[in-house]
Amino acid sequence: MDWSDISGAIAKAAPLVSTLLLGPAGAGVGALVASALGTEANPAAVATALQDPASLERIRQMELDNKADLTRMHLEAETARLAEVNQTMRAEAASIDPYVRRWRPTYGYLTALAWFVQMTGFTFILGLVAYQHPADLAAVVGALGSVLAALLGLWGIALAVLGVNVTSRSKDKQVHAGQEPAPGLMAALAKRLAG
Repeated sequence: MDWSDISGAIAKAAPLVSTLLLGPAGAGVGALVASALGTEANPAAVATALQDPASLERIRQMELDNKADLTRMHLEAETARLAEVNQTMRAEAASIDPYVRRWRPTYGYLTALAWFVQMTGFTFILGLVAYQHPADLAAVVGALGSVLAALLGLWGIALAVLGVNVTSRSKDKQVHAGQEPAPGLMAALAKRLAG
């Protein structure tokens, strides 16, 4: 049994104590609860004492008597938790993960490879038809034009993503080098209009 196991049983009578039992100050607050109930400072003894309905009133009174200290403990625990979250976020932001460095160039190379394969295929088909069936060349060019028109939307999306990736990677490199990234087109326009 843990101090967090008794937190729910006292939540209505002493919400601040209940909250503190769930966090890093749980053992210290548990000792205060045990003292108020006159039991050993362990969760099992306190859980047994909570069978008596009057015990909740004693815990509520202990919370009222120690409100300032309990509030300070709660604020300290919350400050420590937020500091840890911020430290983790800073470490993630400063991380130079190889995958982050490589996925954008990989996407660019794969886009170029797909473009090359597609265009080589079209050129091969046109060359083959022109050599073997010159009379059908106009029909094949029309069909390939329809295929290219259908692929235009896909290539528009792929190239837009590639452009965003290249821009983002350039800004990442500038920030990593300690430089201020150049403003984007919209920021530059807004600055000119404002100035």
